[in-house]
Amino acid sequence: MSEFIEDKVEQKLDIGGIELYYEILGKQHGGPTLVFDSGYGVTLDNWNPIKDEISSFSKMFIYDRAGIGKSDIDDRPRHSRQSVENLRILLVKAGIQPPYVLVGHSFGGLNIRLFASTYPEEVAGVVLLDSTHEDQNKILPSLFSKEVQEAYYNQFTLEGTLNEVEESLEQVRTSKSFGSIPLIVVTGGLQPFHTVESMAAWIRFQRELANLSTNKRHIIVEDAGHAIHIDRPQVVIDVIRDLLATVKNNNKNL
Repeated sequence: MSEFIEDKVEQKLDIGGIELYYEILGKQHGGPTLVFDSGYGVTLDNWNPIKDEISSFSKMFIYDRAGIGKSDIDDRPRHSRQSVENLRILLVKAGIQPPYVLVGHSFGGLNIRLFASTYPEEVAGVVLLDSTHEDQNKILPSLFSKEVQEAYYNQFTLEGTLNEVEESLEQVRTSKSFGSIPLIVVTGGLQPFHTVESMAAWIRFQRELANLSTNKRHIIVEDAGHAIHIDRPQVVIDVIRDLLATVKNNNKNL
């Protein structure tokens, strides 16, 4: 059953054996729908700091991945390829037509990357917020302090095992670049859990992500941590607004 509150839809839909929960906010303002994918183990409430303002100028779609928040647990693998297929089916069933501007935070960035490289004809733009990089598990842990290294490995319990996360990293490692799809990579510059060495590696990873498109920008937000949209919501709102303007300028028919 759908609940309509002003310009908001809250609903669960069957995508083939499980139901996923999603919300649609705002109205179509002559551009693509924004589709958001949260970090590892994080519900759609993750976007609360920015959703009110963003939904005032764009239609936005937020959802809980399988096994998170109000969505059902799925017996299928919990890796990025499955998440991408789940999301794509959910968008179709919810009546959200492409093209999309995809916004992914942290682990959600992996899913967004795989979606954009698999279905580039459905993607008008991409925003990666301190996104996971496919090589981080190979490089970062040895550069962390012992305490951070232990916490890092112990986090993989809420949504997929470490092995399933490694599967996601491998799936993205072999994916294609975005061509000329507009891309903005936003990186948090204030992350105290990093050592000097691990932070330098993280910045290098973020620069590599920016090179996924020939039409890209890389922004380092010096006073924001990993959750940039929570620490500096206005920065992320402005980035999304700018990308939508770029997309509309590139596609006069939108």
